[in-house]
Amino acid sequence: MQDKPASFAGSKDWIGSVEVGLCIDYFYDVPCKIVHINSGSEIPDKIAELTEHYRSIGSPVMMGEDTDNSSKGIFGVCGTGNDSYLLIVDPHYHGTVQDPQDLQQNGWVKWQHVRDFKSDSFYNFCLPLYKQ
Repeated sequence: MQDKPASFAGSKDWIGSVEVGLCIDYFYDVPCKIVHINSGSEIPDKIAELTEHYRSIGSPVMMGEDTDNSSKGIFGVCGTGNDSYLLIVDPHYHGTVQDPQDLQQNGWVKWQHVRDFKSDSFYNFCLPLYKQ
């Protein structure tokens, strides 16, 4: 993608939501919108935008962050404003699912209240703009 130094190839460094958007656009010709949020405490301000994305586009949203240090897939929204939850799927899971309840019990899939995001971390949402 030429957005990183040559030393990035083969490294164990992670990419973020911006790089995910670049890859989706490059490999699949699907443009993405990046929504930057300065603090986790501002996530409730973006619930209406996420809800509209799911209503009009329907694609999952990639969520990257700073000090939170855990990328997330957002697959749904429940509620409005400060009383909202995001349906989080951890993209780091691998393996065969033996019991779907295990995914929830071990935190791989969960509803996370918007107040539980870190206020000292920025967040980037990558919203693919593909609609069938």
